[in-house]
Formats: sequence, C-alpha cells, structure tokens
Amino acid sequence: MAEQSDLKWWQKPVRMARFDCGVDFSPRSAEELEEAARWKKEEWHVNCEWVVGTVGAAPGLGYVATFEGEGLERLPSLEGQDLLRAYLPYARKYGIKVLAYLNMHWFSYTFADAHPGWEQTLSDGRAYGRVHPLYGDGTTFCVNSPWREWAFGVIREAMKTGIDGVFLDGPVVFPGCCSCAYCREKFGQVIPEREDWSDPAWKDFVAFREDSMVDFLREAQAAALQINPDGVIFLNAGNWHSASWRVARDVQKLQAYQHFNGAEAFFHPGPKDHPLHFWAIAAKYLRAGRNPAVVFVHHCHGGWHYIGMPQMEMDVATAQIAACGANPWFAYMMQPSSNQPSKAALERDIEAVGKLYGFLEEHEEYYTDVESAAKIGLVISSQTSHTYVSRLKEITRESGTGREQDLIVDVGTGREIVDWEKRKSLCDDLTGAEVAGTFLALSREHLPFDVVLDERITPEGLKRYDTLILPNTACLGDAQVATIAAFVRNGGGLLASFEAGGYDENGEPRTDSAFREVLGIERVDRAMVPAGYEEYLKVRDADHPALDAFGEEELLPRPVYALEVSARSDRETPLIFMNPINGHYKPLCGESKHPALIAGRYGKGKVIYFPHLVGKDYGELKGLMHEKLIADSVRAVLPGAPWIEVDAPPTVEVELWTQENGKRLLIHLVNNTGDMQHPMSQIMPVGPIRVTLHSGPDFYVYRLSDKESLGCEGTDMETTTVVLPELEVYEVIVCEW
Repeated sequence: MAEQSDLKWWQKPVRMARFDCGVDFSPRSAEELEEAARWKKEEWHVNCEWVVGTVGAAPGLGYVATFEGEGLERLPSLEGQDLLRAYLPYARKYGIKVLAYLNMHWFSYTFADAHPGWEQTLSDGRAYGRVHPLYGDGTTFCVNSPWREWAFGVIREAMKTGIDGVFLDGPVVFPGCCSCAYCREKFGQVIPEREDWSDPAWKDFVAFREDSMVDFLREAQAAALQINPDGVIFLNAGNWHSASWRVARDVQKLQAYQHFNGAEAFFHPGPKDHPLHFWAIAAKYLRAGRNPAVVFVHHCHGGWHYIGMPQMEMDVATAQIAACGANPWFAYMMQPSSNQPSKAALERDIEAVGKLYGFLEEHEEYYTDVESAAKIGLVISSQTSHTYVSRLKEITRESGTGREQDLIVDVGTGREIVDWEKRKSLCDDLTGAEVAGTFLALSREHLPFDVVLDERITPEGLKRYDTLILPNTACLGDAQVATIAAFVRNGGGLLASFEAGGYDENGEPRTDSAFREVLGIERVDRAMVPAGYEEYLKVRDADHPALDAFGEEELLPRPVYALEVSARSDRETPLIFMNPINGHYKPLCGESKHPALIAGRYGKGKVIYFPHLVGKDYGELKGLMHEKLIADSVRAVLPGAPWIEVDAPPTVEVELWTQENGKRLLIHLVNNTGDMQHPMSQIMPVGPIRVTLHSGPDFYVYRLSDKESLGCEGTDMETTTVVLPELEVYEVIVCEW
C-alpha cells in the first residue's frame, strides 16, 4: 500500500456529482456562484463536480459550449459568461475538483449537415443517426472521421480554463457501425455487410471497432495532458454486460488511457426484474481493473428527469458502490426557469444523497488505499462476451418457459435459430445471466468475492485467491488455461459451468482435452434440448459436501440449458440428470447415465464442474435449491474453512477490505432488505448480525458510524464472533490488530 500522502487526488475517495439544467443556463453573479459551491460541498458533501462544458440536451447540442474557446459556439443564454472560468475559483475555495462534462455523442442534424462525412454510417451507407435518431432527435459522429480532430480541439480548449480534467460522454461506436469512407480506409479490407461469426473478417471488424475507440481515447488523453499534465480524463467505459461489444466497449483496453474506470448504472422502473445487487456488480466489475472506479447513478426516477428517486433507493445505491470499493456519482437535474426543484423535493433529495455522502466524507480515511480481503474470484470475461458463439446446435432451439395459465402451457417452438445475430445474442444472454445468477448466489450466501477480468488470469493475478469461479467462461487462451490448471494443481479450488474453457480467446473450439482433464470431463456428447419445465436432477450421494442442503434421492429442477457429458473415472458424480420427460404431467422416466455435477481433485486442488447453466436459472427464477447448490459447491472446493462467516439475512451484502498491511480489517455490511419492490421506499432494519472470524481475540473491534466498540461472544483462541445489534442501511465493522 502507498502512503496516503503520496496518492494523487483522483486516487483518493471521490464523491462525484453533476448538477444539470439542460439548456436553461443563465449568467450567475459571484455571490451566486460562491453559494452554489458552498451548497454542494456542505449540504451534498461533494468533492468533485462535473460542470457542463458542452451541452448534452436536445436537439443534440454537443457543439455548444458554456465556456470561451477557439472555434466554439457559445450557449446564448449565458450572455457571454464563461461558466467554467467564473465558477472555478469558488469550487477551489470549497475543495471541489472540477471536471468539464463534454458531450461527445449527440449532435444536431444541422451541425452534421455543416460537416459532411463525419457521421457514423451503416453498411448500406445511411447515417446511423438518421435511421435511429439519438434520443428521438439527433445524430452521432465517427471516431475515425475528421470529427476526432474537432473533438481533440474541444478537449484542449476546455483544459485551458484551468479545470482539473474532463469527462467524455461518448463517443459511442453504435451497433452496426461504422462503414464510412474513413473506416473503410483504416480497416484495410472489405467491411462485412452483416454480422457473421463464421467470417474471420467479421471478427476482425469487431476488434477494429474497439481498437478505434482505444485509438481515439489515446489521442484525447494526449490532448488533455498537453495542456495540464496533472489533469484527468475518462469516459463511459462500458459496464459488465455481455453485449458491451456491440458498442465497442472493453474497460481492459480503454483503462490505459484514462484515470477512472467509469460506467452507467442507471435505474429505470418498468416491467422487468431489477437485480438486488444492481450497483454492486457494476462497482466490482469496474474495480477489477487497474484504475479507480466510478459508478454513475442517475438521481432521476428513470425517464422522469426532474423527479428524484426515493431516498432508500439512493441510499442502497451509494452504499453498494462504496462497500465494493468504487466511487459514487450522481446526476441531479435542476428544474428549468428557477434552476431549483420545489423546496420540499430539494430537502428530500439532499437527505437522499447528502447523508451517505457525508458519512463517506467524515470517514474518508477508511476508504483510502484499501485492498480486497476476498479469497474467491468470480471471472467476468470480455473475451467470452465478445467472441463466444456456441457450436452446440441443440442450445439454439427456442424453448418455452413452462408457465401455465388458463390451461395453456408455454412449451416453445423447438425451432433452431440460424440467424447469426440471434445466435450471438442468445449466447450473450446465456453468459450474462450465468454471471449475474452466480453473483447473486454468492452475495446472498455471504461468500465474499472479487470480480476477476481476463487480464488477471495470470499466476500473479490469481495469487491472492484460493478459489476461482468460471461461470460459462467459455473463451480462454492457452496461457490462461495453463494458469488455471497450475492454480488448481497447487491447491486452489475451482468451480466451472457449461462450456467453460471450451473455446480459445478468439472463440474457436478447442481441439485439445487439457482443460477437460482439469474439469474431470471425459467426453462431451451433445447439448440437451432446452427445457424450462418438468425436467429434473437427482441427488445420488447426499453425503457429498456440495449437496449438503439436500437429502438422498431428492429432486432438483434441471436448468434449461444442459450438456450430456461423461466423467473421468477418477471423479465423483453425486448428482445426475433424470431421463427427459418431454412434457407436462407425465411420470418420471428414471435416472440417466449423465452426471449433473462432476467433483474430484486435480493435483492438490478440488474441482466441481456443472454441465449446465444453474447460475442463469437461479438468477432468473430465484430457486433456493439452485442457490444452495452453487454456494455449497463453492464451499466444497475451498482449500479450507472460510476465514469469515456471517449470520445475517441473505439480503445483507458483505464486503471485505484491509488497510495498513492487514492490520485493519473493514467489514462492510449493506442492508438490501426493502419493501419487495423497486424503487424501494423503505429499508427494514435487521439484527443482531453475527460475524465470526477465524482469529483469536487479540484485536479491537468497533462500528464506524459512531466508533462504539462492539461486543464479542464465543471467543476462544481460534475464533471470535462479533455482534452488531442492528443494521439499518449501511455500516462498517472495523477490526484493528
């Protein structure tokens, strides 16, 4: 760990915000600007503010600036006032770092018409923004066109105002783009007209799009640092979702040319499932990179930008982000004309954000220069997201949900999906759902873990973990396969599912059996026909630790997507597939010969392999049996007993961090026990919560909120149980040796 005094400001905890009023800016007096800075610092506890530099509002005003700069069109309503230069002294006075928000993705048709050739185009030559108007009105430009030089000029002019850095909202390489003349020339080969994963040129084009974004950001950073070598720059680098390749986002590639890894996690109400750990998964994914992480939380209530989210939803969002080691950010929309919401709404909104921001400010020391204490690594693989297209034709058949209503059962069509775009979308969905479900199960079972990116699958990157999880991590390079094999051979635990390791990093099927040997697979015969109902697994050995929650011969729901495999002779198969029933209300058809769980040792380590997507089914259906199967399988492959155990409701999230070379342990607890709807309007306090550490009693323990010492029970020389009487929304238990 570095000395805290040696850290740059952006390497320390940051509490970001953006206060926006669309295009309704007006000149502000010196007194008003100072009061605004004081208000943001003392009421909201912000220490880094995004101030609008180029406007992100209809009809695409990314070319209109709030500051003076060479060649820039100024926002008329400011009447000549340079907002950045006018506000900066007062922000400095109150210790607020200022970043300019630069809209780099949304431009009006009028501006585009004045700059022919700048727009992103589809394969048929039409401009993307003319076919798919951005936000209903506007277009977007290509990172390889001359627009890039215009953008670099905007960045340089913004940095000349003396600000601390810039945030780039875009650019975005939109789906199907770009086939403009500049991209065709730079790509150097014929750009495929449609998505075709059997065509090497298509894969090259996918990589070209990402490399074009990296090339743009590299030069954008150079432009910013040319003016201020200590300045910062970053953009929306994309979240963990498996389809992020469609917008050419890979945080691992972009992070070398930005100071933060940031991405949106905007809540939108609607008829869909809202993951309990919506912000946590974004925070962990971004934190897994090499830069400080920022999660963008829109304070607005979905599409109603002038109405704030309920306090509890904002509290949980901020708590999850902070507990996972990332920096929180929120955007606050001021109402037009008055530039202020109603007094009642304002007080409510400040309470929603300012309370937890104030907590983070007061206890900033405990969030500075921390290291994860988790011993489990969950791989989220961009290689898999970007290149995985399963070659198993059975899984591309349309399956039903099994839902029965009004005597009608959804059994699906069984038709094979032959369209490449649909097949890739299906594989994206399978991978993303397997990750999300596994994430949820680990969180609910209080098994602290980190997210591990592809670049960390190295001997050095895995050194801190004793267990690795591959949730359908299908695409692995030879060096990564060798690293994982050595990790297990030397005593590490491994849990893998479905087609993990079945393809190389470019999405090509593996021809060797080296990784199958690690997993205990003798042979993969085929995929089972997807079935979302009335198919089963059966417990054959309830004494196996992975099946601790089940009785002998107990039935479990079969995951929709599953493989028929044969196990190696040196492995156990305590859980098996039942023969297919192929219908509703039919008798069971007996046991099959196919294992549903393969367990055993590889070298000194323990391995469990699921030939199915149990994480996907758990995440979507929330079946307790699947949660227990995942969690107990993780426990079964751990090299030893968990070093921390938490007795709390499953809705309590647990995150572990250390400071001072392990002399301080920080146990973050987030209470997600809400009123069974999103957005949440109420959090139900829970407690007492008991945290058992496999450590003797030679440490001092207290809760961070009031520094009150906490009682212990059952203390002996090997374990100590700390008791937190009650948890409201968020607390940190501090243990110091």
